[in-house]
Amino acid sequence: MTAGTRDACPGSVPSWLDGVPSVDERMLALAYRVAHQAVGQSRRARARARGSVVLALASVDTSRPAKDPARRGTRAQVLAVLQAELASQVDPARLASAIRDAVLLDELALLPPRQRYALWATALAHRSVAEVTDATGWTSSQVARLVRAALRTVATQARS
Repeated sequence: MTAGTRDACPGSVPSWLDGVPSVDERMLALAYRVAHQAVGQSRRARARARGSVVLALASVDTSRPAKDPARRGTRAQVLAVLQAELASQVDPARLASAIRDAVLLDELALLPPRQRYALWATALAHRSVAEVTDATGWTSSQVARLVRAALRTVATQARS
């Protein structure tokens, strides 16, 4: 396996694993995930939540570059608007859980590609380290190191 193919993410994986998403893409995914997870399965609640997503995104300036060190500032603005809009519609504990999940997935999307794939494959797709090594050509110690680094980064960034 050549060095160029080792960096590729093999198989059918989510499109966000292929590159760093723009701030707009990240904020749309974040807002949608919070609204969808917080309101549940009711058709009427989902329709109101879509309005909250549009309002949250329209009220925040997401034109900053993706490498902006204040990326959490944009995310915090979107989450504040979503909280204000959804607070009266859903259970506060359910909303808090949805926000935590969305923040973790947003941080996952910002990881370097190799770390992102290693964490996605092992933690979200439930693949074993052996399956990841077979698919990528990385050694098992490389996979373990990438997963540890990804978890450390996601945990640190999500807390701040």
